[in-house]
Amino acid sequence: WTLHEGSDDHCIKILKQCRKAIPHDNGNVITVDAVLQSNVKEDAWEDTRMVFNVTMILHASNGKERTEVEWRKLLKNGRFNCCNIVSLREHH
Repeated sequence: WTLHEGSDDHCIKILKQCRKAIPHDNGNVITVDAVLQSNVKEDAWEDTRMVFNVTMILHASNGKERTEVEWRKLLKNGRFNCCNIVSLREHH
């Protein structure tokens, strides 16, 4: 399951279930997903992310790609207090 295919409310339900199922002291949830840039000047990947966003809107009526701020809010509402967002571009 990918979180970008669901509404915020649906994703929060999934994350809350994950929180219940994993150990509180060392459990992790890992998601690999696109992160929309909120203030893009020149980003070769931004067009691709926007195409994914439009595709999600058309494919999954409530799905969407999210900005880093939106991801952090979603994770917080899903009862995950800490998150580390890593750009794959920086590691190639």
